[in-house]
Amino acid sequence: MKRDFKFDNIKALLIFLVVLGHSLEYLYGVKGTYGAIRAVIYSFHMPAFVFISGYFASRSKSSVSEVVVKYLVTYLIFNTLFAISPWHMDSPFNFLFPQLIYWYLLCLCFWRISVGAIAGIRFAVPLSILFTLYIGTCPKADRFMSISRAVCFFTFFLIGYKFSFRWIEKIKKLYMACALVGSMALTVALYYRHIIPVKMYEYIQSYSSTKVGNAAGIEMRIIMMVLSFIITLCLIGLMPSKEYFFTILGKNSLCIYLVHIFVIKAVAQSKVLSFSYTWANVAAAAMLSLAICFCLSLQVLNTAYNRLVSKISGVLVIQKDLHISPT
Repeated sequence: MKRDFKFDNIKALLIFLVVLGHSLEYLYGVKGTYGAIRAVIYSFHMPAFVFISGYFASRSKSSVSEVVVKYLVTYLIFNTLFAISPWHMDSPFNFLFPQLIYWYLLCLCFWRISVGAIAGIRFAVPLSILFTLYIGTCPKADRFMSISRAVCFFTFFLIGYKFSFRWIEKIKKLYMACALVGSMALTVALYYRHIIPVKMYEYIQSYSSTKVGNAAGIEMRIIMMVLSFIITLCLIGLMPSKEYFFTILGKNSLCIYLVHIFVIKAVAQSKVLSFSYTWANVAAAAMLSLAICFCLSLQVLNTAYNRLVSKISGVLVIQKDLHISPT
């Protein structure tokens, strides 16, 4: 069967935006123009990634044990490497508190273990949305084992798990393009009007920690989720299914995700990309992000990673016949 490159292309765009968002944040901060760009990126890049992860979870032939071992081992390795790196200064090292970007790996374990059972519950999606809105009222549900993100992003994972192309196949591409541009423009307007704080898009802080009341926080989170779903579905509908020179970034996005933060932190510490003009800095961050993405997408690196994880999985996984059943 011929490979459909649509999702590889979407993942290529998303992983570039992940790297660009971190480049802008750690090199130049999150205020002004940088904050507006970050708001647009964060409004959909991780929700879309999680949505796609859910979509492929429903089609996975790997056992639950294999999947959990793969991501948990990867989490333990890279979370530890970053914790002992020179750039870890924010908090004491603790396996139960993921470092920066590595929360995604830990959450993937939770989602892959639970989605098969939860997807069969009646009204699972509305209930998951309610939990997403509710957990923002809990000040203590934040970074410990990424509980807040595990709950909030699970909605995107679950809907991706249930996704069918029938949802969007009858929508004209012109309408999707308009919805995509309109949603991003609205995100910029919400940022400049100080209606939704940039940190809200991380889904990690409670409403009170973001200095908004529960009612206002729930309203903001509803708007954020609607925008995320609109942009994600529009990307799926508009993205071509052909292979391009950048498709490799999507096929090998995991290695880019795992390693890019080390490079960005090193460059940020060196201060070699600091210019006087905002848009010169944005261009520098974009060029740096492209260079990081293409270097870390090299097949030799991804082959080495896959071999390492396969060997570890072969040692640790006992039962291989329990599979995640698609809906």
